[in-house]
Amino acid sequence: MKKNILLIISLFAGIFSAFAQMMPDSTVQVVAYWKVGDKVHYQSTNRTYTVAEGDTTITKKSAGIIEFEVVAADEEKGYRVKATSMDFQTSDPDIQLIDDKWRERFGDSIFFETDPYGTFQRIVPIDDVEEQTEAVIQETVNTLMKKSENIISEEQAYAIVRPMFNPETIINSYAAEYAPLFFYHGARIGLADEYPIEDEAPSLFGEGNNILMKGSFWVDEDLTDDFSVILRMYKEADKEQLAPFIKALVNQVTQPLLESAEDKEALQQEMNEAYDNAKMSLEDFLVEEVHLGSGWPLKYIFERKFYISIEDMEQEQWTETKVMLIDED
Repeated sequence: MKKNILLIISLFAGIFSAFAQMMPDSTVQVVAYWKVGDKVHYQSTNRTYTVAEGDTTITKKSAGIIEFEVVAADEEKGYRVKATSMDFQTSDPDIQLIDDKWRERFGDSIFFETDPYGTFQRIVPIDDVEEQTEAVIQETVNTLMKKSENIISEEQAYAIVRPMFNPETIINSYAAEYAPLFFYHGARIGLADEYPIEDEAPSLFGEGNNILMKGSFWVDEDLTDDFSVILRMYKEADKEQLAPFIKALVNQVTQPLLESAEDKEALQQEMNEAYDNAKMSLEDFLVEEVHLGSGWPLKYIFERKFYISIEDMEQEQWTETKVMLIDED
């Protein structure tokens, strides 16, 4: 049972006008210089690795193409960008199913807005999202039950699918994918300085506790030149908040399933004991290269490492996300 608890916990740890330029005062400023009709394309890949009992395995991988097209530009209001995801493929059949059903209803594109510097502001609300989402949930539940040959009940299928299609969950997932690419826009950063950063990473499902992440970011002065700036960031989770955060996150999905279990009280007690006794750590590493002449990211590499130990069992999982520029129109 401890192996199952450890697996469940680990699965959910992985859920800012003018030309940018090198300034004469030993600083760099990242800003957008875009116009309507600009298009850029990126290859996006994601891999999840798990290390257990000395063995490293790829437990999940996905890939696709992202197109950003500037559809509105205003010197005072900022930019509106159309983000289109194409050719998405994942090794996780459930995620692939959810993605396919979502695209059938809503298409491949969403819109987001930035300020005049290119700093991400918000995902533009999706029309009729709640009504359409209910239809997608029903279609996905029907398909999931058919694929499982009714091994799981309809109630269990809804418990799995509904949190993933919560409208707030959808908005959070889009924001989590696109906002980090434009985090540094608008900032004037000293080449020899290191800047502390502290933020709260919310639950993807829009509920439960937030987790405090602390760290710093800085310019890689050795690799930065007049063409592009290389920025690095490191953050780690507050260890006192981490276990309650993971517990709240996992419970949102597993609680409906436990309700239908015959020995739910024993299972819940064992899970609570696992949280209480577990040792955990969560670290983020990031490197991003931004073109100084346009403000478009050239490459973005993000790695999240999660470690958990329960009694004599331990497991490390890390997720690597790469977004690399393919071409620019």
